[in-house]
Amino acid sequence: LGAGFANQTTVKAAEIKKPQADSAWNWPEEYNALLKENEELKVEREKYLSYADDKEKDPQYRALMGENQDLRKREGQYQDKIEELEKERKEKQERQERQEKLERQHQDKHYQEQQKKHQQEQQQLEAEKQKLAKEKQISDASRQGLSRDLEASRAAKKELEAKHQKLETEHQKLKEEKQISDASRQGLSRDLEASREAKKKVEADLAALTAEHQKLKEEKQISDASRQGLSRDLEASREAKKKVEADLAEANSKLQALEKLNKELEEGKKLSEKEKAELQARLE
Repeated sequence: LGAGFANQTTVKAAEIKKPQADSAWNWPEEYNALLKENEELKVEREKYLSYADDKEKDPQYRALMGENQDLRKREGQYQDKIEELEKERKEKQERQERQEKLERQHQDKHYQEQQKKHQQEQQQLEAEKQKLAKEKQISDASRQGLSRDLEASRAAKKELEAKHQKLETEHQKLKEEKQISDASRQGLSRDLEASREAKKKVEADLAALTAEHQKLKEEKQISDASRQGLSRDLEASREAKKKVEADLAEANSKLQALEKLNKELEEGKKLSEKEKAELQARLE
């Protein structure tokens, strides 16, 4: 009965689908499947315990107890391996955060390739962790008379599920914030470009007005020298000069306003890039 129970546990554990590297693991479905399997194992355990009292001196029973000790040892090894993988994952995450600071200086295509590579490494690490966690669950289920260890396994599984769900939620939130930040940065870039074009146009208009003012000034000098007695023409020239000076003052005012707007847009762009960097660091 013990050997059959162990074989049945192995078969049921093998039926658990491994999470794909390119898709999120369906935790609710797997969790319900594990709950159902746990209930079945409890029934099998009760059946086995009904015979266990008469089998304490049975060689097969003693062999099972030895196997249980071995499984305990393997469980410790699995736990050490999981901790080692978690440490490795944190180290990779820290390296990725440092790498992100440099990647933001490169083109988006290069950044996306590095991000995809990091995600694949993370998914591979998660898959290995899940594999070890499943092996640990099989080990726990195989220790038929040890309810305390089975309860510890369930608690560890629930904690792992909670951590995973929390990480998924935070990742999605940071991803949405990053999308908003990217959209804001693109809008600021468009506004800055439009402001620069407007500034160029005003500068061109200012240059044209300056040239016209110089030309009128020269014409006025010629007119003053050649038509000294013509006060009417002189007055008209003065009015023209005043108009040009007024236009020049208006152009200078517009240019100053555009320069101020450019400065504000530059500061806004820098702020947006800083926010994006912070969001990206949090995302990773």
